[in-house]
Amino acid sequence: MSKTASSVEGYWIEQIGLMRELPAAVTANEPESIHDLRAAGRRLKATIRVYRPLLRPRLAEALLAELDWYNSELGRARDAEVIHEHMAELFADRADAKPLLDELAGEQESLRQEAITILGGDRAAALVDLAGVMVAQPWRRSKARKGKGPTREQIMRRVGWAEQRVGKAWQEVDAHPEGRWAGLHLLRRRAKAARYAYESVAAARSGAAATARYYAELADLLGMVQDAVIVERVLAGRPGELTEYALDEQRRRSQAAEKRVADARKSATASTADSGRLATAPAQPPV
Repeated sequence: MSKTASSVEGYWIEQIGLMRELPAAVTANEPESIHDLRAAGRRLKATIRVYRPLLRPRLAEALLAELDWYNSELGRARDAEVIHEHMAELFADRADAKPLLDELAGEQESLRQEAITILGGDRAAALVDLAGVMVAQPWRRSKARKGKGPTREQIMRRVGWAEQRVGKAWQEVDAHPEGRWAGLHLLRRRAKAARYAYESVAAARSGAAATARYYAELADLLGMVQDAVIVERVLAGRPGELTEYALDEQRRRSQAAEKRVADARKSATASTADSGRLATAPAQPPV
């Protein structure tokens, strides 16, 4: 098997290991445990999608469907954490914010308990077992080549596909049918997928880890925009001066993050104009 294919398999094994280990940390209410567990599920889903043409098709499709459910359920609990964290930081010196913070903390805990129930259920256990079956023999018969797996070139073509989708999403941000914020959210998802694709080959490809960090920085900036969307969605129905202040502050932060993203794109595009390649962030060029 090529070192690149082995790197991808090792990456999957790591994510599945986290999906087995971290539910106990969620139950114990350890900091960042829901975030880390959801990240493992998203890494697994994103890279299965990247390499799907090389994988056993029925198994890949079944896993993608279950990971959609898994990540969505954990996402509700994680969004509640994000809301409470942002508001606790924003209103740290406001005694009059205690009722709002208590309410948000209660919602966060309720959704954490729901997540614990889901993680302890048969469906979550079956998903992790199915992921284990996949990683034991992931590749299509035509790619298995008597146990050798896909070639380095086949793997890297799929990584390149993930990267190309970042450029396409960036070009089409303002044309998204659901509006600019939806376009930025899609761009963030594409940046994360490119990040995870490069992470998955980092054990075999020099420079891949740096390129993964490159996309992580872009996704983090876009995450500031997405956090503002989440805050607005949750708080918009709550009347009062505190809510208005929080919404205004989140919009300000979102606008600042958007400007940094735009400045980053201008800088990167200018620095790569001679190559004709659409850059996606101002950092180490992709390997």
